[in-house]
Amino acid sequence: MSASRERRPNRLHSVEEALSYLKKNCRIKSTDMKVQRCHTIAWNSDGTKLVCGAQDRRVSIATVEHSRLRWSSVGSSHSDSVEQVACSKSNVNLFASASLDKSVCLWDVRHSKPQARINTKAANMFVAWSPDDKYVIYGDKDDRLFSVDRRTYTVCKSYDLRVHCNEFVFLPNSPFLLVTTALGRVEVLKCVNGEFEQTTQIQAHSPQVDCQTVAVSRDGKRMAVGATDAACSIWDVEELICERVVGRLDYPIRSVSFSCDGQLLAAGSEDHSIDISYVNDGSRVHDLKIDGETFSVAWHPTQLLLAYAASNVHDKRDSASVKVFGYSGN
Repeated sequence: MSASRERRPNRLHSVEEALSYLKKNCRIKSTDMKVQRCHTIAWNSDGTKLVCGAQDRRVSIATVEHSRLRWSSVGSSHSDSVEQVACSKSNVNLFASASLDKSVCLWDVRHSKPQARINTKAANMFVAWSPDDKYVIYGDKDDRLFSVDRRTYTVCKSYDLRVHCNEFVFLPNSPFLLVTTALGRVEVLKCVNGEFEQTTQIQAHSPQVDCQTVAVSRDGKRMAVGATDAACSIWDVEELICERVVGRLDYPIRSVSFSCDGQLLAAGSEDHSIDISYVNDGSRVHDLKIDGETFSVAWHPTQLLLAYAASNVHDKRDSASVKVFGYSGN
C-alpha cells in the first residue's frame, strides 16, 4: 500500500524469516463494508481498493487510507446474491460481478450503478478478466463459460465444459485459462479473441473429489488448487508437476491466494482458521484463527497483507466485515 508508513519486505527468503515476520506482524484490522454477509473479495490492480460482493445482492468498495481500509461506497444492481467479483488487470477503477440473478455487471468504483449489465441464460457463479482486459469471462450453473467483449458489452462465444466446473483464473500475460472441475481435474483452455479452445487436462486431485478453487502466483510460475478433499496442491506451471500437497485443514478448500512475493499461500475453508503455508516446502508459518467459516481470501498485490471475508458465530453483524491480517503488533 503506497500510503503505508510501515516498512515491509518485498520478499520472504526462508521459512524462518516468514515465521518471524508473521509473528511480529499478526495484527488484524476490520472494516465494516455496510452490506450483509460479504463472501467474495478482490483487490484492484494496485491495491488501493478492495471490492466485495455480498449475499444481500450488493457490491461494496473500500479504499486504502493511511495504511488501512476504509469503506467508501456501495453499489446496487443485482436482485440476488453476488457470487464472485473480479477486478480489471490494468484499470484500477473497473471490476465485474457475477450473480445468481442471471446477470453479470461491469462497474466503475466511482459510481453506484454499473456501466453495463449483461443478462445471461442461467445463474452465474464465477467471473474473471482476460490479461489484456478486452474480455470478461463468466461461468454459470449449467457449467458453461462465456466471453464478453468489454468494448461492446456483448457476449462473443460460449463453451460447454460438459462437467461440473468451479472457479477459474488466467495465467498472467497468457491466453491460458485454468478451470477447476469435478473428477479432480483442472481444464486448461486457450482463450484468444474471446474464443475457447481446450488444450489439456491436469489430474490435480483424486477423481473422487471436486477441484473448487485455483490461484496462480504473480510471476505465473506456480499454481495452487484447492479441492473438496480438504487439500491444496501446489504445482510447477511450466512443467505441470505437483510439487507438494498441503492437507492440514479438515473441510473442503473454498479459497486460495498467493502472496505478492509468491512465497506464502493462504487457504480458507469451513475450518475456524486460515492456513498460511511457506510455498517452497508447504510448512505452516501461521495459523490464523477466526470465529467462523472462511468465504474468500486475497493477498494484497504488493504488500504482505491478507484480506479475508468470514462469518462470525458470535456476532451476526460481523459477517458484513472484511478483515486484513498482517499489520505490525506494535
